[in-house]
Amino acid sequence: MKLFIEQTDEHFRLGWASIIWRAVEQNVRRLQERIYRATERQAWQQVRNLQKLLARSISSKLLAIRRVTQENQGRHTPGLDGMVYDTPEKRWAFSQEKLSLKGYQPKPVRRVYIPKGEGKQRPLGIPTMKDRVMQALVKAALEPEWEAKFEANAYGFRPGRGAMDAIEQLFATLNKPGASDWILDADLKGCFDNIGHEPLLARIAVFTPTIRRWLKAGVVELGHYAETLSGTPQGGIISPLLANIALDGLERLFGGETRQGKPVRPSNKRGPNRGISLVRYADDFVVTAPSKEVIEHYVLPQLSHFLSQRGLVLNEAKTRIVHRSEGFDFLGFNIRRYKDKLLIKPQKQKVQAHLRDLKHSLLSHRQATVAHLVQTLNPVITGWANYYRHVNAKETFTYVEYRLWHLLWNWAKRRHPTKPAKWVKQHYFKSLRRRHMVFGNANVTLRNPATIPISRYVKVIGRYSPYNPALKDYWTKRHRHQVQQQANSRLKQTVLQQQDYQCGQCRLPFLPQDLIHFHHIIPHSQGGSDGPHNRLALHAYCHHQFHQRVGYAVLKA
Repeated sequence: MKLFIEQTDEHFRLGWASIIWRAVEQNVRRLQERIYRATERQAWQQVRNLQKLLARSISSKLLAIRRVTQENQGRHTPGLDGMVYDTPEKRWAFSQEKLSLKGYQPKPVRRVYIPKGEGKQRPLGIPTMKDRVMQALVKAALEPEWEAKFEANAYGFRPGRGAMDAIEQLFATLNKPGASDWILDADLKGCFDNIGHEPLLARIAVFTPTIRRWLKAGVVELGHYAETLSGTPQGGIISPLLANIALDGLERLFGGETRQGKPVRPSNKRGPNRGISLVRYADDFVVTAPSKEVIEHYVLPQLSHFLSQRGLVLNEAKTRIVHRSEGFDFLGFNIRRYKDKLLIKPQKQKVQAHLRDLKHSLLSHRQATVAHLVQTLNPVITGWANYYRHVNAKETFTYVEYRLWHLLWNWAKRRHPTKPAKWVKQHYFKSLRRRHMVFGNANVTLRNPATIPISRYVKVIGRYSPYNPALKDYWTKRHRHQVQQQANSRLKQTVLQQQDYQCGQCRLPFLPQDLIHFHHIIPHSQGGSDGPHNRLALHAYCHHQFHQRVGYAVLKA
């Protein structure tokens, strides 16, 4: 029997820059793995004790603060109290506060809106920084338990899983001989806003008073307070996990698992469930069935009954029944069978939206230098292409390159209306590749989407979870491969290989979601080069921590 010993009341005597993150993460991961194993054994009392221990752990609190204030996208967005912890001193002072669930009362969330497709807006609820940290603590304790319970074909907002896993599963389901021909492309009506509180809380056995307070905290919009009678606000750290808990069971509804929790193929099912498969990504899901009548008379009634018990309904305007030869859109991809081939391509609306974004960036950088424009556009082009690089996207990438070339040519001609085309070409387009000109200068060049190779994506196996200690080798190899693919230059790949895909400071392995900085060992100001021998791959927070020790020009990070 392994013991977990850590002080939970006394504070460290060190500052934020002196925290040893390797020890912190190992302490948290060790407890999470124990929670996962206890859940598999159905040792529920041990699970609850370990979850409460993790929520009290100093390591878990420090890790939650780091993720909320340094890693998450909303780290500079304040909640209702206007507080932001963007310096090491503020984070350290925050870690000295009482971060206990006992007597904790959350504040209402601040309502903001972000653009959504079709000209609509999506409401977000922004909790305070303290509430976000408390949610991160509870999520860290709950997630290992539910990762041992979740279904195999649920992929949204789960560690080690992503949109491409769902797409690959759909390809495997629809491309087999004798596969079902009919698809229910389902959409839920305001999932996050309408989840029933009581059915959700009934499924959670620990931290229920705290979660109930978050759900009932209310919303403040333009100075007016409103109660929240249902739903979990989008924008909260724990909201995706709560939505997954509420929707867990959709696949089992159609015999997707055996009593032992092993996935069952649609062709091996018996009775009315034969040929039915369900793939879910967060609140979006697709059901395949052998006939349209099966969907109308069996699948839809089953789904409606299941969802009604959780306060949810299908969006009839967006829910469609289609044949696989007609095709459907899912997670930004178009999936359609062409005669004897099933092809997955980028969704046309997403391609046009990407081109509009590029055009808008060029219009807003009319007077920018070539180097600044390339630095602005390269992450946009690379990120978009990397999302679609695992499907039949070569033709789309070539089309995007063609359209982008015209946008860049018009941008350059506008800057020099009196110059001939030959001069513009020599000034802005430096070389020829595959009969196309490359935009840039001697130091930087724009990423060409047509040169990004199409590569096969390997789907995660069954119910495999990163919290399972028996699968460490599997996840280490998988994460290394994903990190290597995300490195969009040979220089970065070389540096990562030299370090065995581990951070040069904390020595923890890089994960696909980590933001990686490439530090100069000898600075440019002292004659250091840009070569791989003078580079060190670091986590973004480790990079900031290093400069906090030796002197850093940027105070906020």
